[in-house]
Amino acid sequence: MGLDMRALYYIHLAVPTLDKNSMAVKDDIKANENCLNQNFTILTQAISELSERILALENNEGGL
Repeated sequence: MGLDMRALYYIHLAVPTLDKNSMAVKDDIKANENCLNQNFTILTQAISELSERILALENNEGGL
């Protein structure tokens, strides 16, 4: 149950453009959503691993 260092994915804040229907804007939004989902997955896994480690430590203290 090692906590390895994982990279978070870069997102950028969209700058409003005059051409709101452009395919590039839609692609940027999709890419940002994908990166945000990956970041949330990484953070959720890290929190879960930390919770497991804390629970294991608490269980070991109770047995001493």
